[in-house]
Amino acid sequence: MVHLRALTYKKAIAKLYNRRLRPWQIKADDLVVGKAKFSDPTQSRGKLAPNWEGPYRIESTIQPGTYTLVIMEEK
Repeated sequence: MVHLRALTYKKAIAKLYNRRLRPWQIKADDLVVGKAKFSDPTQSRGKLAPNWEGPYRIESTIQPGTYTLVIMEEK
């Protein structure tokens, strides 16, 4: 009984949350940042290294969720 009530409550909360959620609309010429990754795990960048790389400019959309990025020039 309690389990059913908990599931009903979770579904109601999810429905309220998802009602306000708007999908991302990414298009050409938008600026994005990417998660910083390093290819060689033996060369740790340390705890204080930046978490994000970028900005990148979206050049085109290949398919939904896949984009061609252009590296922005540093000033």
